[in-house]
Amino acid sequence: MGFGAIKGQQQAIMRLQGYLNQDKLEGGFLFSGPEGVGKFLTAKTFARAINCDAAATAGDCCDVCSACVRMEKNCYPDLHCIDCGEEEIRIEAIRQLQEQICLRPYEARKKVFIVNNAHNLNPVSANAFLKTLEEPPRDSVLILVTDKPSMLLKTILSRCRVVKFTALQRQALARILERDYGVEGQQVHFLSYFSEGRLGNALRLKDTDIIGCKNRVIDACTSPGAYLFDTLATKDRQEMRVYLNIIAGWMRDAYFAKAGIPAAELIHSDRSDAVDAYARAHTARELEEGIRTVSEFLLYLDQNVNVKLLLSNLKLYFQSTR
Repeated sequence: MGFGAIKGQQQAIMRLQGYLNQDKLEGGFLFSGPEGVGKFLTAKTFARAINCDAAATAGDCCDVCSACVRMEKNCYPDLHCIDCGEEEIRIEAIRQLQEQICLRPYEARKKVFIVNNAHNLNPVSANAFLKTLEEPPRDSVLILVTDKPSMLLKTILSRCRVVKFTALQRQALARILERDYGVEGQQVHFLSYFSEGRLGNALRLKDTDIIGCKNRVIDACTSPGAYLFDTLATKDRQEMRVYLNIIAGWMRDAYFAKAGIPAAELIHSDRSDAVDAYARAHTARELEEGIRTVSEFLLYLDQNVNVKLLLSNLKLYFQSTR
């Protein structure tokens, strides 16, 4: 499938294909855009297109030659990925990159180094990486992938060609989920709103019990007692982020319902009666304060605040607003 597998990023792909066709590949690239829109997938596809045995000058990859197959399986000697998830990227990973980048390619046209979540470079590793970026070997390509470019050193940003990725329109995301992935009914509606145009996030959630999860979270926030919050106990940051985004969407729905927005435009349209009841029970100012509070909790989560403590504070907040 090559670049054809990447949905809704035509501008970014056209720019990369221009670099491929003009053979302007040396140095650093920065793939920047919202989480879950295909930046890392595009980086790996770009690496295949650079070194594809069958389509080296066609601006895409064939996905069937030996090089493409091995890169897809992450067993190609000239493709290197640093992916530490949500953890910081330590100096040891950059030192290993520096050792590898000084070697000649085993078989590729270009060695490709992908640093996912590059905003997680710590100060020491960022400065070490900068030295490599200042004078990269001509037989190497460096790709930084991030949804938080403001957290990177300005000197790193200035030495990269920035390729911007964007979120899909809600209607376009809904069509892709229905046509290409067989998602139906209320799940399509919820995922297309909740994912905010980020196909990767929608696909990650589509095979989970996300509808059941969001209803449990809403029930915990709106029930007269606090006991339902105990069912949300978690130590997982990603799960906690989902909870907070569900609550933020709920607050948004209540605020919009108070303003007269039709039920069909609500994220939680299947709970429109409960949304209306919550909106009637709170003033617009209270709902604005709720949205601000949840946004602050999301910021705390990014700053590695203890998840159990965050959930406890969330519980106390909703107890105080009933």
